[in-house]
Formats: sequence, C-alpha cells, structure tokens
Amino acid sequence: MKTAAALLMALPATAQAPGWEASVVPLAPALRACLEGQAGAMVVDAWALDDVRVTARLLVPGGARQDCVAAGAVESRMPASAARAGEGLRAFMLERRCVDAWRVTDPDGRELGWLAYPECG
Repeated sequence: MKTAAALLMALPATAQAPGWEASVVPLAPALRACLEGQAGAMVVDAWALDDVRVTARLLVPGGARQDCVAAGAVESRMPASAARAGEGLRAFMLERRCVDAWRVTDPDGRELGWLAYPECG
C-alpha cells in the first residue's frame, strides 16, 4: 500500500517535470516552420534528430497527429499514429489562445510563440 501511495504522490511531480519545452527557444525556428500554414495546429512534443534537424509532433484540428521534420524549413510531414509517452502535457503555439499561456521570447525579446497545455487551444 505504501508503494501505491508513493507512486500517486510522484505522478503530479512527473507530469510537471521539464520536458522538451525546456529547450523551446533553440527549437523554435523548426517548430515555427512546422506550424506555418497549419491553422489551429500546435506542437505537443519535439525532439532533436541531430545538431540541425528537429521532429515536431503536431496535433491538428480534428485530433490527427503529424510528425514534421524541419531545420530552417520543413523537410517532411508524415501522419503519426500513437501518442508518445509524455506527449500532450505542454503545447507550443504561434498565437496566444488562453490567458495563462506563457510567452516565449528569444534573447533579444522577440516573440517566438506561446507555451500552454493542449486544452488551451
């Protein structure tokens, strides 16, 4: 019973632990490229493929998922099937969709987008 209680206590901390969004500023050019022209879409996960390319998991209106590979420009888009572990705890969007979204800026203060939770969109 103590083990189950400890696990339940750890779940909120795990859900709030930093994930891909901790690196959102360096990932932003690729995330922005993937979101351009995708009205209503949001990035719900992202990971580096190498020193230049990033895969962004997009959630598009209607609930479909798409994997977008980009550096400065989009290289490919492919439908994605199952959600990845931890996907959807946070979301990156080009526009502010709710009052508690966090503004993401570069070191010079230029707005790159907004971080929130997927239900925000």
